[in-house]
Order: sequence, then C-alpha cells, then structure tokens
Amino acid sequence: MAANEGNKHNYIVGGFEFLTEEDAEKAAMDLSKIKVLETKVNTSKPDYMLAVYQKAIESKIFKTPLGWRYLTDLREKLLSSGVGEQNLIPIPLEIPMNKPSSLNKPSSKQNKSEDKPKKEFRSIFSITLNVILIIVVILMFVIASTSESDNIINYKRNITNRYSAWDEELKEREKAVREAEKRLGITDTKGYDEGDGSD
Repeated sequence: MAANEGNKHNYIVGGFEFLTEEDAEKAAMDLSKIKVLETKVNTSKPDYMLAVYQKAIESKIFKTPLGWRYLTDLREKLLSSGVGEQNLIPIPLEIPMNKPSSLNKPSSKQNKSEDKPKKEFRSIFSITLNVILIIVVILMFVIASTSESDNIINYKRNITNRYSAWDEELKEREKAVREAEKRLGITDTKGYDEGDGSD
C-alpha cells in the first residue's frame, strides 16, 4: 500500500485508489487471494477454471474491484475457451452504483448542527407547554375551591355554610317572635321546634 503524497488519507492498491485504510486492506487481501489462485488455476482446463470461477462467486471471497476485475478476466477466458454465457454465473456487485455525491448530500456535521437548534426548540417548547398546563390546572383548582356553586371540591363547605346561615336566620326570627309575644302578652312555654304535639 502506498499513500498519495498530496493526500495522506488516500490509499492505492493494485492501481485503485481507496478512501479508507480499511478498504485498502480489503483490496490487499483480494490481491493476495488473486496471486494464490493464479498460481493454482490451470488455464488450459476450462472445467477447472469454471469450478474456480463459480466457487469464488458463491463464496464471495472478493470484496473489492480488484477481485471483481480478476473474476471478469477469468470470465473472458472461459467465454473464449468455448464455455457458453448461459453456463456462467453473473458477477454480483455488493455496492450500489448511484450513491449521491457529497456535494448534494449535507455532511453529518451539518446535519448535527441543524438538528441541534431543532432539538433545543422542541425542548424549550415542551418545557414551556408543561409549565402552562400546570398553571392552568392550579387555576382550575383555585377557581373550583373558591366558587359559590357546589362542586366536588367545595360541596361540603358550601352546604355547611348554608345550613349555618339558615340556622342563624331561624334563631333570629324565633327571638323576634318571642319578643313580639312578650309585648302582646302571649305566654307559650313550648318552643317552635318542639311542635304542638299533633304530629
């Protein structure tokens, strides 16, 4: 593997330039497999070449364009030796050929920087909405507890207050009636709440 002098991140193996060291290492592995196969494959026997070609494709031993080029050369030799096209397995390519260019696709750093304000906005919006909802719930309880109309929160207090007000009003009326009876000279020893015994 030799590095390009101008750009230390590009690696060249077998006439191909790779962008990552990992890809260059895979290419070097493919190159060593090719050298082993070239020493063992007898090109004068098409059946033997066909078996090697098929086994290499089925086992997926090649991962880079170097290996695919070797399979293409082997395929051409098989076709020129009289093996029919229908007897040859097509060479599978494991990568898509229409990747979007880096110019059209925003980098992951740009995506992260664009996502950060969105996440911050969502977080602030969520917190603000939760605070508003808590305030609304507290106000609902305050209104319900101070309301004059009966509800589940203040019904006992309202009924007790009404009863005590009626009781006070009745006691005042009874006192006023007794005073009027004294002035008029009516003497009844029973109170109004005792009844007249006709019940």
